Amino acid sequence: MGRIASQGRQVSLSYSTNVHPAETVEDLHAILEKHVAPVSRGAFGEGEACVNLRLGMKQANALVAHGALPSTSTLSDAVLAAPPSPECAQLLEKLKALRLRVISINAFPIRDFHAPRVKEQVYSPPWTDGGRSLFSLKIAKVFSHMLGDAKEGAISVPSGTFKGYVDSEEVRAQCAHFLTECARELLRLERLTGKTVRLGLEPEPFTTGEALDEFLGYYKQILADARAKYPSQLGINGNQAEDIARKFITINLDLCHQAVEFEDPLEDLRKLKAAGIAVTGLHLSAALQLPEPAKNATAFKQLQALDEPRYLHQIVAKLRDGTLVRFEDLPDLGNPRRMGARTLNDFAEVRCHFHVPLFADWPGALSSTRDTVGPAARFAAKEGLTDHFVVETYTWGVLNALAGQGNTSAQAIAGPKGVDVNAGLVKEIQWAQAELQKNA
Repeated sequence: MGRIASQGRQVSLSYSTNVHPAETVEDLHAILEKHVAPVSRGAFGEGEACVNLRLGMKQANALVAHGALPSTSTLSDAVLAAPPSPECAQLLEKLKALRLRVISINAFPIRDFHAPRVKEQVYSPPWTDGGRSLFSLKIAKVFSHMLGDAKEGAISVPSGTFKGYVDSEEVRAQCAHFLTECARELLRLERLTGKTVRLGLEPEPFTTGEALDEFLGYYKQILADARAKYPSQLGINGNQAEDIARKFITINLDLCHQAVEFEDPLEDLRKLKAAGIAVTGLHLSAALQLPEPAKNATAFKQLQALDEPRYLHQIVAKLRDGTLVRFEDLPDLGNPRRMGARTLNDFAEVRCHFHVPLFADWPGALSSTRDTVGPAARFAAKEGLTDHFVVETYTWGVLNALAGQGNTSAQAIAGPKGVDVNAGLVKEIQWAQAELQKNA
């Protein structure tokens, strides 16, 4: 089963299907049969398994049936009133036949996540664009059909915008506006369907609210926007408005992202609890870390060799005084035009946003941040902060491609010819389960 015992409680453990290329509903059927069901059986046996299903724009459009509505209706009216499409009904039958239960949705990358070049496009559309709100609502409507006898679930989404494009108080205010607009529509969805679908904002390096303290300030902006709008829109008071925003706008914490930011995940979880921000998912994932990049020249070359054209691999470097310096992508580290007056000698450690397998052992100075994963997961389970744990290593495809090209860094993980992705995912899930079930 994807439900396991951890720290005296029952929690769900799954993996994100964003690792598998799938942009159409037909693609979904294929990966469920070829990958998700075999991985689930390999990790948990023959019982029903939990799934964190990635849904994109094409799939959302196909799975929500749009009927004819009066000209005065809005797009959100069309989404909320839509019955499941025939394709949605077929997908539900497929999930049932394969003994798979969708317990959460990955709606972060809604464009082609396995295109030759994804990079910063993974954040498009951002929360400054009503399109992100509309597609989040469509995916939430699909999810309401998938929940079955469950009453609630969450979809993970970007926290705001990509800072490499733009970042300001005005931008954050615009994000807060569209987030609260979407949350209001999710309240309508709840009233119509009896299903509660929440947004799980997922901070990532170089995005809005990337570090926890910054996120807490950003969240206050969201609450303030709700207090300003909801009383007149919904006929409620300010406290009720804030309660609605807190209910439908939560956080999905990715441990790889927090590690890149040099954050202490236990401290982050404590701060979120103190701030009353619900954690609707914890991604069990690891980043790359390298101490003393100037002294560890071989390891630094190994890190540089992992540069690849599909995904963005943000870098956060720690100066010897503890100050953090951020670089948009891996090639920027060591590039004189990006480094300015600094050299590698100035950095005590660098960390890279490259999701690497949780079980991978790294020879030499280059290693992963996996040692932070188990303690954080056990703490979250013990404290009841979340019931949903998701393994999210989506880079198996690029690692296999690099290994096949003779990249020794990738070969250290995947072998000379690459690794069977299903077998690698089973091994990761088993690693995560063992960590969750250790004594706290």
